[in-house]
Amino acid sequence: MGEQKFALKPLAEAAEQALVAAVGSGDSEDMRVITPGGVFHVRWDDRGGATAMRQLPFFAEYLNATGLFADRVRGCPLSYVSPQSTQSG
Repeated sequence: MGEQKFALKPLAEAAEQALVAAVGSGDSEDMRVITPGGVFHVRWDDRGGATAMRQLPFFAEYLNATGLFADRVRGCPLSYVSPQSTQSG
Protein backbone atom coordinates (compact mmCIF):
# COMPACT_ATOMS: atom_id res chain seq x y z
CA MET A 1 0.00 0.00 0.00
CA GLY A 2 2.90 2.38 0.72
CA GLU A 3 2.92 5.76 2.36
CA GLN A 4 0.09 8.16 1.78
CA LYS A 5 0.82 11.70 0.64
CA PHE A 6 -0.65 14.36 2.91
CA ALA A 7 -0.78 18.09 2.35
CA LEU A 8 1.88 19.82 4.44
CA LYS A 9 0.72 22.15 7.17
CA PRO A 10 2.22 25.67 7.02
CA LEU A 11 4.70 24.93 9.82
CA ALA A 12 5.93 21.72 8.20
CA GLU A 13 6.17 23.45 4.81
CA ALA A 14 8.19 26.33 6.29
CA ALA A 15 10.53 23.92 8.07
CA GLU A 16 11.05 21.94 4.88
CA GLN A 17 11.83 25.11 2.91
CA ALA A 18 14.30 26.22 5.60
CA LEU A 19 16.07 22.86 5.44
CA VAL A 20 16.26 22.99 1.66
CA ALA A 21 17.66 26.53 1.83
CA ALA A 22 20.25 25.53 4.44
CA VAL A 23 21.35 22.37 2.64
CA GLY A 24 21.18 23.88 -0.83
CA SER A 25 23.22 26.97 0.00
CA GLY A 26 26.51 25.14 -0.50
CA ASP A 27 28.11 27.00 2.42
CA SER A 28 28.39 24.58 5.32
CA GLU A 29 29.46 27.24 7.82
CA ASP A 30 26.66 29.81 7.42
CA MET A 31 22.96 29.21 8.00
CA ARG A 32 20.35 31.48 6.48
CA VAL A 33 17.69 32.44 9.04
CA ILE A 34 14.56 34.25 7.85
CA THR A 35 13.04 36.42 10.60
CA PRO A 36 10.44 39.21 10.72
CA GLY A 37 13.40 41.62 10.83
CA GLY A 38 14.95 40.26 7.65
CA VAL A 39 17.38 37.54 6.60
CA PHE A 40 20.35 36.83 8.87
CA HIS A 41 23.34 34.59 8.30
CA VAL A 42 24.28 32.60 11.39
CA ARG A 43 27.58 30.82 11.84
CA TRP A 44 27.78 28.11 14.48
CA ASP A 45 31.00 28.06 16.52
CA ASP A 46 31.55 24.81 18.42
CA ARG A 47 34.48 26.34 20.30
CA GLY A 48 32.45 29.26 21.69
CA GLY A 49 31.26 29.04 25.26
CA ALA A 50 28.49 31.64 24.97
CA THR A 51 27.03 34.03 22.43
CA ALA A 52 25.26 37.35 22.71
CA MET A 53 22.05 36.18 21.03
CA ARG A 54 22.15 32.43 21.81
CA GLN A 55 19.18 30.79 20.04
CA LEU A 56 17.25 34.03 19.43
CA PRO A 57 17.62 34.02 15.61
CA PHE A 58 16.16 30.52 15.44
CA PHE A 59 13.28 31.44 17.75
CA ALA A 60 12.56 34.51 15.60
CA GLU A 61 12.56 32.28 12.51
CA TYR A 62 10.09 29.95 14.25
CA LEU A 63 7.77 32.88 15.09
CA ASN A 64 7.96 34.07 11.48
CA ALA A 65 7.45 30.62 9.91
CA THR A 66 4.43 29.76 12.07
CA GLY A 67 2.75 33.14 11.67
CA LEU A 68 2.71 33.71 15.42
CA PHE A 69 4.59 37.01 15.08
CA ALA A 70 2.16 38.34 12.45
CA ASP A 71 -0.81 37.28 14.62
CA ARG A 72 0.64 39.12 17.61
CA VAL A 73 1.24 42.28 15.57
CA ARG A 74 -2.33 42.20 14.21
CA GLY A 75 -3.71 41.86 17.73
CA CYS A 76 -1.52 44.59 19.16
CA PRO A 77 -3.61 47.57 20.34
CA LEU A 78 -0.91 50.16 19.64
CA SER A 79 -1.59 53.08 17.33
CA TYR A 80 0.69 55.98 16.57
CA VAL A 81 -0.71 59.52 16.65
CA SER A 82 1.28 62.72 16.37
CA PRO A 83 0.88 65.05 19.37
CA GLN A 84 0.70 67.92 16.89
CA SER A 85 -2.52 66.58 15.35
CA THR A 86 -4.39 67.00 18.66
CA GLN A 87 -3.57 70.71 19.03
CA SER A 88 -6.22 73.17 17.88
CA GLY A 89 -4.92 75.92 15.66
